[in-house]
Order: sequence, then C-alpha cells, then structure tokens
Amino acid sequence: MIMTAYIVSILCILIGTASTATSSPKLAKISTLMDLTVAFDLGDLDDDGFAEYSENRDHFVRADTNGDGEISDTEVGGDSVGEDVPSVALKFVDINGDGKITMADIDIFFFQLGREYGNEIDLEEYLEYWLSKKESEKSGITVKAFVRARRNYLVMDIDDNLKVSEKEFRSEFRVADYDKNGNLTPEEFSGFRPIRNVNVTAYCNNGNAGCPVANFLIMFNEANGDNNKFLSMTEYLKKFGELTTSK
Repeated sequence: MIMTAYIVSILCILIGTASTATSSPKLAKISTLMDLTVAFDLGDLDDDGFAEYSENRDHFVRADTNGDGEISDTEVGGDSVGEDVPSVALKFVDINGDGKITMADIDIFFFQLGREYGNEIDLEEYLEYWLSKKESEKSGITVKAFVRARRNYLVMDIDDNLKVSEKEFRSEFRVADYDKNGNLTPEEFSGFRPIRNVNVTAYCNNGNAGCPVANFLIMFNEANGDNNKFLSMTEYLKKFGELTTSK
C-alpha cells in the first residue's frame, strides 16, 4: 500500500508538470535566476556542472543525521553538510515546499527530469524546471540568455575572483581582434566573450566597418554602476544579460 501511494504521488506530480513542458520561454528576474543558481550549485556536489541523482541520494543519507527520513533546515545548516545556507539548500529539490527534503523529493525531482535528461541535469535544465512552475515575470531575461551570459562572464573572469576588470575586458577584445587593427568586424564578434550572442546594434551601428574597443567600453562603463573598474556578475548580467539573445 505504501509503495502504491508513493507511485501515485509521483504520477500526480508528473501529470501536473508535464503540461508546462512545451510552453514558450518565460522571463525571470536576474535575482530570481541567481538565487536558483545558488541552489543548483549546492546540488552539484562534485562541481562538474551537473546535479546527479546518485550523488544527491548518497548525500541525503549522510545529511540525515537523526535518521528520521527527512532533512530539516537544522541539518542542512549543520556540520554534516558544511554549508550554512539552509533556506537556499532546501530549495534545490523541495518539491512540495514544506521546508524539508525527503528521499521522495529527490526521487520525484530526478524522475521528472530524467524522462528527458537522464539521471543528471545541468543548470539550464534545472532553471527551466523551476520556472515552469512559476508565472512569467513582466520583465527579465530567459533562462537561455541568463546561462549564456553567465558562462561568458565566468570565462572572462580569468583570476576567478568573481570580478571582471576593465583590463580583462580589454584582453578579451585583443584576443577577438584577429587582424589586430583595433576594430572588431561582425565576423570577429563571436570571439569577443562579453558580447557573444549580444545585440550590439545600439553601440556598433557601423559594425560592418569595424567597431573599436571604445564603443564596447561604453557598455562596460554603463554596467559598472559603482565606477570601480570592476563588473560583478550581477552588474554584468543586468547590462549584458538583457541584451543576450535566446536563439
């Protein structure tokens, strides 16, 4: 009887979420996507860019310190997990939003996504899953645009300090400028990480003749709200993320 009820609960959730799978891409605020990304990173236990079913089941057993079959916010914030971020960690697979993670949450979560992606999911798949449960926001960016812009930022951040300096920005320009003439042609745009998949018409309306680094630095300076010559990820995403295409 218990197993039957468990299977029925899984099917009910699958039926409830399946209808959203084919909907058009939704918009979400960057802050929403950043919060969900933190939760995903906590579920990506070996930092390989994927959250895996077997890893999370094994981790559940270790984190359930009192053996009651569920992980509470106290256990998430304790030494067994090593991260003092209980509210975010619980969001990773808390399917019913009751503030606790059970093995059923993990099974249902990965079973739902596993039908399409297998037993591991990447950030884009994870974000699409959770946004399928929410109403589209009036402003923001799509998941694909967010993931692309975030990836570009991390590649530019050469010293991994979560700051992109003007020097790093200029360095990317020099790498993309294949003929070293100080201008990027449309053919060279794809090699310039800050603007990959970005609509730059407003800044390079004469792009066919080449676009100098000064034009791109206008974008950098507009994004750099505190004028400290560094772009945080949030600053970068607010400026370049909204210009990033989803195609």
